[in-house]
Amino acid sequence: MFQLGDRLLAEPGPDALGTWVRAASEHAAVYSGLAAMLAAGLDDEASELHASCLRMAEIGERLVARARESGAVRSDASGADVTALTTAAASLHEHLSAADADRLITLTLDGLARR
Repeated sequence: MFQLGDRLLAEPGPDALGTWVRAASEHAAVYSGLAAMLAAGLDDEASELHASCLRMAEIGERLVARARESGAVRSDASGADVTALTTAAASLHEHLSAADADRLITLTLDGLARR
């Protein structure tokens, strides 16, 4: 995951944020319950996942900042929004078909887009 995040930060494309959200949510959905563990690990310094969660949140924050600067997303969009979206999307992948989960991710990303 971090390799993808680093690549997206180094060579941003027009859909870098969407690519990150989709990839991170699909990755987290591979292991049932991982999405909840990642959400909890972000604030739990004792968690074995804490450092990884912080790194993922940092990538999301930087991608959102870049998208805000380019005018691609709303000015009030934050990295915390993307972390919450990624966690929720991973849970969707655990309980819905891939197509249904992707549709809801697309709707949410569209909501973040600047009008």
